[in-house]
Amino acid sequence: MISFSEISNFDESNYWMNLYDASFPEYEKTPFNDLVQMSNSDHRIKMYLVKYNDNKAGIIYLVDMNTKAFILYFAIDSSIRGQGLGKLVINALNKEFKDGFILECESTIGNFPNSEQRDARYRFYMKNGLIDTNLFSMDSGQKFHLFTSNEKCTKDNYLYANKLLGISVDVLKRK
Repeated sequence: MISFSEISNFDESNYWMNLYDASFPEYEKTPFNDLVQMSNSDHRIKMYLVKYNDNKAGIIYLVDMNTKAFILYFAIDSSIRGQGLGKLVINALNKEFKDGFILECESTIGNFPNSEQRDARYRFYMKNGLIDTNLFSMDSGQKFHLFTSNEKCTKDNYLYANKLLGISVDVLKRK
């Protein structure tokens, strides 16, 4: 069973930080202490451990907008990837946020050193029922596909969540 829990001790904080550092490229990262500060200063910003049967399995950082959410960071522990846990997390998020969630996925259009990883992430989200909105977000000079779990969770929700996070983004229609 998948569950989400707030970080409650040094070991969990260290796990979160290590998995975060290992999972995201530098240009996508917000300093860890800033993430902690944002989640401590606004009850809508959540820094969760993903647990599978009460064991640490991943991390998620999100903006909770009651029945909707924006997922800023989501990673499954590399030591247990490929076991269907990502799909279970997507299913748990669908149950938790009845009106949907929205997230970014690195652009797959173009040549990148990690094109294979980008393509795999894109296929993962498509395979697990997420909808490519045909929109790109521009953040830190990088393009990201915007995916939503259903059409109730929109670009406006995405923009609102980023405003809460203090992140300036542009949204463009994909050509």
